Amino acid sequence: MNQNQQLYHHLYQTITSQIFNGTFIHGQDFPSQREICLRYNVGITTVRKVMKLLAEEGYIHTAQGQPSVVAYCTSKETLAAYLAQSRDEIADAYRGLGLLMPILYLEGAKRCNESDLLSFKEILSNMSEQVELQDHYQLANDFFTMILRPLKNKLIIDLELDSENYLHVPYIPLPGIDDPFATTVSRTQTWFKHAISQIEQKQFDDFCVGTSKLYSASRERVDSYLSTLCKYTGENQKKKEEIRWFRIKDHSELYARLAMTIVRRIIAGEFDSQPYLPSIPKLMQAYGVTKNTARRAVNLLNSLGIAQTIDKKGSVITPEGETGFKSELNLAEPTIQERISFFLEALQIVALTARSCTASISFIPDNLGRSMESKLRATLNNRMSPLSFQLLMNAYIQLLPQHSLKNIFRQLDDLLIWGHYLQAIDKSFYPDYSELALSMDTVVTALKNKSIEALPDAFSHAFSLVYQNVCEVLSKSSISSAFNT
Repeated sequence: MNQNQQLYHHLYQTITSQIFNGTFIHGQDFPSQREICLRYNVGITTVRKVMKLLAEEGYIHTAQGQPSVVAYCTSKETLAAYLAQSRDEIADAYRGLGLLMPILYLEGAKRCNESDLLSFKEILSNMSEQVELQDHYQLANDFFTMILRPLKNKLIIDLELDSENYLHVPYIPLPGIDDPFATTVSRTQTWFKHAISQIEQKQFDDFCVGTSKLYSASRERVDSYLSTLCKYTGENQKKKEEIRWFRIKDHSELYARLAMTIVRRIIAGEFDSQPYLPSIPKLMQAYGVTKNTARRAVNLLNSLGIAQTIDKKGSVITPEGETGFKSELNLAEPTIQERISFFLEALQIVALTARSCTASISFIPDNLGRSMESKLRATLNNRMSPLSFQLLMNAYIQLLPQHSLKNIFRQLDDLLIWGHYLQAIDKSFYPDYSELALSMDTVVTALKNKSIEALPDAFSHAFSLVYQNVCEVLSKSSISSAFNT
């Protein structure tokens, strides 16, 4: 964790990576600021900062009143070698997203109305043999993004747009290598017509199967192409720098991510034998952050009731169930409402996709079930607890075999810290805890018995219950009007 993981830095890395792999070719017009905003789902201030950096580093050439032009120039072999280095990362991302995205498309399709269907048909009508390949891709991307909009979840849109950019693999024309992405518009039109018909007729299972097959076919085509590039270039090395291609935009500030990191360490029991949490100087040294960031992280832990700072001594972990922080919180405050909205959106993604993603798990560590069981016993047993949910989430992320899914869910997990605000809501609004407690026990039993086949149902049921309970609490509280629950 360091201060350079800011949104502009993420966008800069993404665009330079696309310059290095041949998405943007020397001499071609670079997208306008407005196009960059739309393509990467970021604000104009961030785009201007990145465009300035790209120009200063010589990647693009800008002139007043003229379109920016790609200035980076290298050989086709160098572009191919860079692409070849990405083979394992892209294959992993396709496998992970092939589990995640079809379920989200399915849930979005279920919520589509007549107006949405008309929009799909308008996109379809704009496809023709005269459309440039890049515009063809953009229309397809617009179609899938529009399917997700009925979910009214900004994080899902972020994920869709980022995955489109990351998974875009350009064709590098080299001797003896055909273009694997050449496709006819008519083929795309046929697929979309069929998909629209399935949505209209509410054949949602068939629609989900179709999108899953689309991901599988794309993965196989891309991997075959990258394998060919590896043989052509003799490139078998992986990129030295990992590009975190999914970033939850500006929804999670650095100090909040640091606070969540400390929460994870608390849950893991790292501080059980220590009287105090790490001091501000130790946090600065361990995580490479400023004094202000470390202090804000500790203050956040205090405001959420997770820790308590004792003057001239240090910060201690607040005993589970301590609610003295309630009086200091105003849940009607816009910033807090926005944060709870992010928490709810992250939780919705987890609840919707847990069954599909858990189906990919193939290994359970020996002590995971027993460890989770012992820690659950230390949490409250009479109401929904953020720390007990965090245990569930940590186990889930640990078990996922795809790096891409770990990356996605760990970043969503950063936003779940805002769920601690819900402890300030009156206990009488909480539903009966017994069903959720039983679902947690079912997960623990599956883990202890190493029953991999039982995990999809167990995790899915537990996460769904948590989401339903949170929605119920919010609907009963005085702040319910701020949330689409």
